[in-house]
Amino acid sequence: MPVLTAPLLDEARENLRVIRQVMERSTKYSTLSGLSGVLIGLTAIAGVLATRHVRDIYAHPLRLALIWLVVLALAVAIDFARNKRRAAQVGKRVVSPLGAHILIAALPAFFAGAVLTAFFALHHLLFYVWGVWMLCYGLAICAVGLFSVRPVSYLGAAFVLAGAVTLFLSVPYHLYMMALTFGGFHIAYGLWTARRDGW
Repeated sequence: MPVLTAPLLDEARENLRVIRQVMERSTKYSTLSGLSGVLIGLTAIAGVLATRHVRDIYAHPLRLALIWLVVLALAVAIDFARNKRRAAQVGKRVVSPLGAHILIAALPAFFAGAVLTAFFALHHLLFYVWGVWMLCYGLAICAVGLFSVRPVSYLGAAFVLAGAVTLFLSVPYHLYMMALTFGGFHIAYGLWTARRDGW
């Protein structure tokens, strides 16, 4: 039986390290953009301000829907564009089999949010929608976190906790919680990501 010398052991350790890195790159989604988080947070704050500007917003569900569909469209566009650029910088593709798995994992929470929003609109309970959006978005982010770096799961958990708290607050505070979470949490996470990985 051959004796493993120090050089052979060092070579084996290096090979294992390289294999581990390759496996992590294939199973972890790590093209998140710091600037994307900041811009999405600012977009959400703009949505909150627009919502507050509309008088008696809960009596006009179509106006509320229009505001937040615009916010959603802008957020998705920003996220895709910035992550695509980030993916190119690190030699990855933003559209990949892993990306498809992430989307499938997040879809149930988004679907639940859409159904509950429609239910609240039909029953004139839209003032509860903010906490439910936080909960559903947080659950979606937790699902994404299974395929990404650990802090993504922490972000999702923060949204879930904030959503649960919001539902038990007085209604006038719900929009402030939207600004704190969809605005502040995204900005804070974006700044943290930028500090760690760059913009």
